[in-house]
Amino acid sequence: MRKALSCLASCLLLLLAANACLASIDQFSGHWANIDPNTRGIVAIDISVAGTSANVQAWGNCQPSPCDWGTVTAYPYASGVSSNPADVQALLAVFDAGFSETTLVLSLSGDQLKADSYDRFKDNSGRNNYAASYTFVKSQSSGGSNQGGNQGGVQPSGGSNQGGNQAALDLTGVWNCNDGGKYYIRQLGDTIWWFGERDPNTPAWSNVMRGTLSGNTIKADWADVPKGSVMQSGLLVLDVVSQDQINAIQKTGGFAGSSWTRAV
Repeated sequence: MRKALSCLASCLLLLLAANACLASIDQFSGHWANIDPNTRGIVAIDISVAGTSANVQAWGNCQPSPCDWGTVTAYPYASGVSSNPADVQALLAVFDAGFSETTLVLSLSGDQLKADSYDRFKDNSGRNNYAASYTFVKSQSSGGSNQGGNQGGVQPSGGSNQGGNQAALDLTGVWNCNDGGKYYIRQLGDTIWWFGERDPNTPAWSNVMRGTLSGNTIKADWADVPKGSVMQSGLLVLDVVSQDQINAIQKTGGFAGSSWTRAV
């Protein structure tokens, strides 16, 4: 994996060489908000630095609130093999959502953070891989972005507090979905299970799901089971809006439901 990342990073960094500035790794540290309040991509990035190492957390544009991609280790790249390891040209961070993989190449330009994003789909959906670029400015706040409009004015403790919100959430219960089904959810720590069906007696479909809760986002695998007549499977990314509301962010495999409300 590290060898593959090294090869990928070398190729991507060649593209940045003409414009990227050599900077102290400490200059990357902080919370960065997208300068475009209407972006459909990455709304905010947090970078924490310890010595010559860095961690990156990112939030994507989801509704009704930004979705937390989680935190990954970033790989710093200097201008040469003998350069000061604290002076870097770019940071490389890879976010794996299961069905897709996003590689971010982060560089500094003056007081702005440039993020070149390379998305690769792994779910055989036929969607094109794509690239995008974003510009961020440093904010005094931390966490996800306030989608109400002003991305620079992010909420002081917004986004997903993986220590706090996750401990407070209890999704165990019976839920109704807009696909007409009933879902029986069980939460065990950060692991989420469900059994869903269209009708308990003669279900047209029935499925099971296992996912992992990170902040307010559930990334999960689902599959139909032979109680019903449909046999499909895929991946889900879900946004836990509250204790009583869950919305689908991304779906594969022909999953129909997109909004769940607690019944019991």
